[in-house]
Amino acid sequence: MLVTAAKSEKPAALRYPRGEGLNPPAELPQALPIGKGRLLGEGGEVALVAIGSMVETALQAAELLTEQGIEAAVFDARFIKPLDRDNLLALAHRCGKVVTLEENCLAGGFGSAVLELFAEAKVAIPILRLGLPDEFVEHGAREVLLKNLCLDADGIARQVEALVRAELPISRTRN
Repeated sequence: MLVTAAKSEKPAALRYPRGEGLNPPAELPQALPIGKGRLLGEGGEVALVAIGSMVETALQAAELLTEQGIEAAVFDARFIKPLDRDNLLALAHRCGKVVTLEENCLAGGFGSAVLELFAEAKVAIPILRLGLPDEFVEHGAREVLLKNLCLDADGIARQVEALVRAELPISRTRN
């Protein structure tokens, strides 16, 4: 992303999460096509659309969902703006249910942008946005905070399973 931003002739903003990055590139990074995500998993019952640090967690949640008999597509959106309109709409039509995942505030965040896209395109499907609540989150270890907010792989898998099985949403736990 840094290479993409540096080579772009437009303003860009990068968000760095806490902790260490995963999956370092084996080669020197190349610029990415701006506004294009990548499909990482082909499932068809629900699409997990993740951004940034939540991509790896989405992959882990998809593995847990497979154990429950639910096949989830995993899409790394890569960009919040511009959104990958064509691929997001295709996923929504193919899967019929979408879950957005972000390690960011839900209010006005990535999931909200996806909702706006779907509203403009008149896509009326079940959508679950998972991210940080619009309230104070205590300081602490990232793993503990994400678990408390049901934003770890297990918590995400439980919430997605409830969506797919048309159950009530899982409430968040607080420690």
